[in-house]
This record gives sequence, structure tokens and C-alpha cells, in this order.
Amino acid sequence: MTLRPILGLAALLCSTPVLAQSITPQMLRDHVAVLASDTYEGREPGTAGGDRAEAYVLQAFADAGLKPGAPDGRWRQEVSLTNVRSVSSSGSVTRDGRTTPLPGLVATGKMPDTRIAGVGMVYAGGLDGAALAAGPVRDKVVVMTLGPGRSAKLEALARAGAAAAIFVAPATLKEAELREAFGHATVRDGSVEPMLVAYLSEAQSAALLGPQAATLTKAGAAKDFHAVALDGTVALSAVTVRNRYTTANIVGMIPGTATPNEAVLLSAHWDHIGICRPEGAPDRICNGAADNASGTAILIEVAKVLAKGPPSNRSIYFVATTAEEKGLIGADAYAAAVAETPLKIVANLNIDTAAIVPTGMPVAMVGRGNHPKIDAIVDATARAIGRKVDTDTEANIMVQRQDGWAFGKRGIPAVMATGSVSDMKRLFAYLDGPYHKPNDDLAHIDLSGAAEDADLHVALARALADPARYPAN
Repeated sequence: MTLRPILGLAALLCSTPVLAQSITPQMLRDHVAVLASDTYEGREPGTAGGDRAEAYVLQAFADAGLKPGAPDGRWRQEVSLTNVRSVSSSGSVTRDGRTTPLPGLVATGKMPDTRIAGVGMVYAGGLDGAALAAGPVRDKVVVMTLGPGRSAKLEALARAGAAAAIFVAPATLKEAELREAFGHATVRDGSVEPMLVAYLSEAQSAALLGPQAATLTKAGAAKDFHAVALDGTVALSAVTVRNRYTTANIVGMIPGTATPNEAVLLSAHWDHIGICRPEGAPDRICNGAADNASGTAILIEVAKVLAKGPPSNRSIYFVATTAEEKGLIGADAYAAAVAETPLKIVANLNIDTAAIVPTGMPVAMVGRGNHPKIDAIVDATARAIGRKVDTDTEANIMVQRQDGWAFGKRGIPAVMATGSVSDMKRLFAYLDGPYHKPNDDLAHIDLSGAAEDADLHVALARALADPARYPAN
């Protein structure tokens, strides 16, 4: 009784034709050459370079033949943000009657001049937001290791009544780099945040954590770790400037013919981290060629192919998100807005950092195992167009580090299918190398694998937009 439907689905999946490569590395390179140029100044939202990137993507979507697709019917879904910049900050810890300064600490506060003193501490290691909220954090300074999910952790701490948060950054970050990376932050209008957020290098954290620093750091990485109280109290101060600005997700769509209120969503973030090195550095701009001019280029070229092809039963939406680098803010804003409309997104294919592997890499997935029906379609479609498939779940370590996480938290089935996460050695070589550095530029990327991923996304979008191949219920 159950065998026939399964065989029928398999036949439909395997019926996807083998495609000659239609999107070439040069097509992608043409976009990356613009988006990752110094003229775009690293595409930070709220800057002139960010505005140029928005305009470029909007025009590319229009030229591709898409229709405006934002929830209000326009191209731009505006997202209001506040840039928070540290002017000066300081900190100290008092233990056994002795006060020790915390040199190199960088902090921002909710008020222009935010100060706390004599506040007890809790060490939370690498706990996630839910575990933090359940811990003894009220009216405490919570010390954590810097890692994925920072925005969710800060919101959880604020809602739980924590006085402040201190993230311990890797020792490899020099003081100037720490200030450049964390001396500013971005918060979305209406977001919840602690009174004060600080960052301290691991090299300086021993004074904060006390004689048990090494033991605590090791224990804090364990999955069964629970937050523990620390001896002593903390004083922190931050002089902060806050500037409000507006950025935007750029949204286009191809209307479906049969069920237009059901949609497949393809996404890629257009933003990067902007001018990322202090004055006097030989190269101050983080151009973000791989991360994520490459993904934005794929999104544009896939939109061109699909807009020219036969219409699908379901609608296909394309969103170039803003402020991914600032905590997946644009993706969350889009998902929240869509939830207030009749549109039902049945699947999200996120595209990020596609230009780090050559041609011929297997297709791996971020999010494998979370949505078995999508897994089956990705695997069958990849094989049908001549790609090998990597079925392990190693790449799931990246789930919280890309926009699919924001969509997934809002109930949208989200995966990332790409050759870029099929080889962990290559992935970590990129993350430990040019990632968020000035040499992530056009001269140091390989778009041959990205072009194969682009063709894969054409085929995947068509498969997922067909209710016969992918019944969403």
C-alpha cells in the first residue's frame, strides 16, 4: 500500500533532465567584479557602498524580468536599524578586595554614558539562548565565549534580566582588530538588548575569570555545561553614540500559475562588513567576494534563467537580504513580515559563500536531516544533473551561521545545498584565512564550483515549485 506512492515520487524526482551548464563562471564574475569592488566599500548597510549594492541588485532583478515581491508590493522591504558605536570603554574586576583593570575591553551601552559597578558575575561558556535564559543570570554580568547565535543570546539575556554581557574573543584577535570588529554593533528597531555589551580578548580574560580560567574555559565548551557563579564583582562603563538608519532587503518574484500563494524562496545576503581595518592599514576594505558577492551573483543569474523559462505552479521568490553580517537581521525581518501575509513559503534555498571550491565537488547540505522531503529532492536533482552527493551531516555545524537559520526559526523549511560545504578542510581553510579579511576579493576566489551550484539552484527551484514533486503538506 505504501510502496506505490514512494516509487511514484522517486520517478518524478529522477525525471529531472540532465542540464547542460547554462550559468558560467564569467556570468557570476561580472557581478562579483562590481559588488566586491572598492567602489562598494565592502557593502556595509547604511553606507554609500551599501546603498550602491542595494541599487545594483534591484536593477539586476528588474532586468532579469522579475516582479516586485516585498510584502507591500515594492522591490525594497525597508529595515530600520541603529548603529551603535563605542567612543570609549573600560572595565575592572574586584576580587578579595583587589581591583584589577581589564585592558583592551570594548563595550557599548544603551545610554550615551552607561555604567555599572559592583555587579556579580556568571560564567556561561558556549551556552545557547534557551540555556542562558534558564540560568542564574538576573542582575548579573554574564561572561560567554564568542560564537554563533550572538544576537539570540543577547536577546535571551535581556529578557532574563541580565545586567550586562561580556564575550571572550579568540586570543588571535589583536586589540585594534577587536575594537574594529566589535566597537560597533547594529540593532533592529524594537530589539531587546542588555544594558551593556562588552568584548574582551581571551588573552585578557584570565583576570576576569580568576584562577580557574583554564578549567572554566574547557568546561564551558561541553554540551552539558551549566552556568556557574564567579567570585568577585565587575565594573563596566561605555560611552556610546547611536545613529539610526534604514537599509533594505531587495525582493523579486515570479508568480505561480496554479498556487501563487505557495512559494519557493531563494535567498542570499548582499551585505558584507565594510571598512574593516584601522586607518593606516595597507588595505582597509573587506570586499566580501566569496562572502557573499558570489551568492548574490548566483541569485541574480538563477532569477534570469527562471524568469525566461516556463512558469511554475508555485511562485518563486528571490530575496537579497541585508544585515546578515549583523546577526541575520534582514532575513528575520523578511520572515516576520511574510508571516503576516497569505503567502506560504514551502521551502527556502539559501546561498552563501559559494566561491571557495572548484568544479566537480559533491553537493552537501547545511540543514540535512531537518526536512527529509527536501533532502530527497536535493539528492535526486543533484544526481540527475550529473552532480555527486555528500550525504553526511558535517556541514550542519554551519546551520546558525547563515540566513537559513533565521527563516527556520520562523517555521520556514530552510536548507543550503552547495559544493562549498562538502569539504570541511577547504571550508575551514577559508574561514581561518580570507573570511572577513581584505583578501576575500575577486583575485582570490574560484567561481567554477559556484557556477555548478547556480545550475543546481535552477533545477531545485523548478522541482520545489512543483507540488507533484514536492507536496508541502
